[in-house]
Amino acid sequence: MFEIRDVDLAGRIGVLHTKSGSIETPAFFPVIDPLRQELPVDEVERAGFKQVITNAYLTLKRFGPRAVEEGIHGVLGFHGVIMTDSGAYQILEYGDIEASQEDVIRFQESIGSDIGVILDIPTGDVGHEEARRSVEETLRRAREAVSLIEGSRTLWVLPVQGGRHLDLVEYSAREASRLEGYSIYGIGSPTVFLERYMYDVVVDIVYTAKRLLPGGRPVHLFGAGHPLIIPYAVALGVDTFDSASYILYARDDRYITDYGVERLDKLDYFPCTCPVCSRYTPQELREMDKRERTRLLALHNLYKIRESISKTKQYIREGRLWELLEESSLKHHKARDAMARIARYASHLSQTDPRSKGVVRGIRLYTQTSLANPKVLAYRSKASSLYPRMYTRPGYTLILEPHTGDCTRPPEGVEVAYYKPFLGVIPWQLCGVYPTVQSHHPSELDRGVIEDLAREIRSFLSRLGPEKPREIVIVIDDSIPWSSEASRLLEGLGVKTVRRG
Repeated sequence: MFEIRDVDLAGRIGVLHTKSGSIETPAFFPVIDPLRQELPVDEVERAGFKQVITNAYLTLKRFGPRAVEEGIHGVLGFHGVIMTDSGAYQILEYGDIEASQEDVIRFQESIGSDIGVILDIPTGDVGHEEARRSVEETLRRAREAVSLIEGSRTLWVLPVQGGRHLDLVEYSAREASRLEGYSIYGIGSPTVFLERYMYDVVVDIVYTAKRLLPGGRPVHLFGAGHPLIIPYAVALGVDTFDSASYILYARDDRYITDYGVERLDKLDYFPCTCPVCSRYTPQELREMDKRERTRLLALHNLYKIRESISKTKQYIREGRLWELLEESSLKHHKARDAMARIARYASHLSQTDPRSKGVVRGIRLYTQTSLANPKVLAYRSKASSLYPRMYTRPGYTLILEPHTGDCTRPPEGVEVAYYKPFLGVIPWQLCGVYPTVQSHHPSELDRGVIEDLAREIRSFLSRLGPEKPREIVIVIDDSIPWSSEASRLLEGLGVKTVRRG
């Protein structure tokens, strides 16, 4: 049902097989309203989306027997993969719906949904006690639904609830993982936080749920429809997304960018080269009929979401997903919050992160968050474990000098180690080991990075083998800003320093 074909951090490229066809993940499911399609579904498909999602409850209310007769593919006029939501959003908005869980499940089965969702109770942004009730009721319904979905060809989604209450998210995910019959897990109720750009809260929710769910099954994040959140969610292990953001923004004359959402009347130029932005100017769109303007803005918004998905996949393929997260964090202050939160979970993410794969690519290092790059952590852990075994010759002189790319074998009686921001100390025996020469950073660095380098040098000197050096010499290169800055933080070590440059 789900094949994992490539991984980076906890993100993966996979293939999800359904009865109507297969889709590559990460994948975005645009929300389709069969009664109101300013952007026709065939244009959604031509924009590169082989999968959509629609609301089963609203389809039941509006179409009834016709939907059963034509099937959901006939109602929508779409022959790709169709996911149907149960009506839980209406429960969140209005408190209840006029259908039982059994009604909704059997209806989704009867209309030929490829992926269906049980009738869960979304948490929203509420207090702990109300959140607990939504978790317990969702789990009760999930257990009840097991007998209803047994033997179904539809792939059924079990939502994890709890909202910002991470103890409840943990409980919900743990209990959900014990239930049989579900093919996909969903993470519910992020929309209220995403609308407020509370990406750090969403990172916490996804991380908490994902680390307790079975790793071999796909995970869906409900209501995530902005390019900024997609790489962060994928890095934590989310495989599929859905949202109506593309059309809701368009109806309100809002234009999705890499860095947020802009109002059309504030734009003089389009910062995009999609088919819409290449053909029209903002002024031309403003002068159009409202329906046509909405259609074109919705199409542009979909292209931006697709671009984010495709870029994320490429970075996974190259093993550089962490770098994409850092680059994205520079586009919005809330994305920076998400990056800082993900950095807290770096040690967990590094457990699934490959050191390198395919063509070896250098890693780009930027700010303090780069210190948590799993490839950096992996090198430092390995090097640190080797320090005590590397320096065993009696009476040697140890020279520490800045690493600028070249390493040479030291003469008899001398040991050489190099120091480099982010990586720390590189013994000459490890020169060339990935990523000692396959990493790049700016010459001007945050003070936190320099302080980290000084700590790493001190740690290295404290962990030398039983044969201590006769003399320690630290070379300071004043032509390299980070070298001279680090030297000021190494005062008091009682070692000899030599300046050059």
